[in-house]
Amino acid sequence: MLIMFVFNIWAERLRTRVNSQILGFLGLFISLLVCLSFSTRQYDFLIDLRQIPIIIGGFYYGYGLLLSLLSLLFRALFYGVNQGLWTIIPLYSIAGIFLHYSYSWFKRQPYKKRLMTVLGTSLAMNLLFLLAALLSVDNFSYSEMKVLIEFSLTQLAGIGMLAFLIEELRKNDFYREEMAKAQKIELASHMSAAISHEVRNPLTAVRGFLQLAAEDSDMKNATRGYIKIALSELETAERVIKNYLTFAQPSLDKNDKFRVSTELSHSITSLQPLANMNSVEVNTVFHEESFIYGDRSKFRQSFLNIMKNSIEAMPLGGILSIHTDCGHGQVAIKISDTGIGMSPEQVNRLGEPYYSTKGQKGTGLGLMVSFSIIREMNGDIDISSKLGKGTTFTVTFPSEK
Repeated sequence: MLIMFVFNIWAERLRTRVNSQILGFLGLFISLLVCLSFSTRQYDFLIDLRQIPIIIGGFYYGYGLLLSLLSLLFRALFYGVNQGLWTIIPLYSIAGIFLHYSYSWFKRQPYKKRLMTVLGTSLAMNLLFLLAALLSVDNFSYSEMKVLIEFSLTQLAGIGMLAFLIEELRKNDFYREEMAKAQKIELASHMSAAISHEVRNPLTAVRGFLQLAAEDSDMKNATRGYIKIALSELETAERVIKNYLTFAQPSLDKNDKFRVSTELSHSITSLQPLANMNSVEVNTVFHEESFIYGDRSKFRQSFLNIMKNSIEAMPLGGILSIHTDCGHGQVAIKISDTGIGMSPEQVNRLGEPYYSTKGQKGTGLGLMVSFSIIREMNGDIDISSKLGKGTTFTVTFPSEK
């Protein structure tokens, strides 16, 4: 347990997912060897704690099947092939397959359900092992059965303690990352507000003088065209400044109850030319009785940014799906694309100040503003993505009747 816990702490501190997985497997592998090295023999059966690295490795790292097969291999190499080995081969094979296919499901479960799943799996394996031992050996004494039960309870307690420590460690890491993100956002918010206010006043003055100059009847057409271009670029600059101010001060100006499908339709209509240009098909399924409370113009702006990013993630065409649903006191809005997708690291950084998946072409401001508005409206955001498959944004708001 100590070996696994130390390696797990080390793995969780690593920045890259690949190195973390390798180090995690190394800790599990060493723990498995140690458990097998200190086995206690009863008849043809070995009593040890190998179940702990197998179950922990299966649920938390996805190595359940590999560790199960390795445990059977080392069991045969170290202690020979006998009746005990043939008895446990089906048990550990089934357990390995179960852990392999449960890994993705396990990651999506809440904290308490994960702990209960780990304990339940350990209890089931222990009971099956005890049953197999009883059926295989006719003359088990009371003291020998007592040893088996004590080892099973020790494994159950050990695996529960280790799972709890891993969950707490990951929870602390999550809170630390969220705190660092919040500090970054707060700093960027203050800077954005200060810079925006300082830049806005000179731009207003420049716009005024350009408009006055454009009214000169003696001005050449070419010069008038230049002024028109300058005014257009000023509008772009003011729009960017407005976005910065929205991010810095995401206050909701006009709060009222509105129908979600109506506002989403407005955003989709605005983006239809961009979708056509990128050969993107837009599919919608709306729950017409979905209502929420907030600023409808800010709501449109936030989802316009999200859908625009989804369309731009499909440069060779694809399908953009917008679905809404209502139930359990919440309105859920799901926006899915069939674009290039993102890695887990990219997903975790979305919404951070000045981070963009578009490289030098993007500023990250659009999603930053969208996330600020959604949170101001008491919304929650969940993002799932796979490279080469696409991305899904799921946004939930408290529903209004």
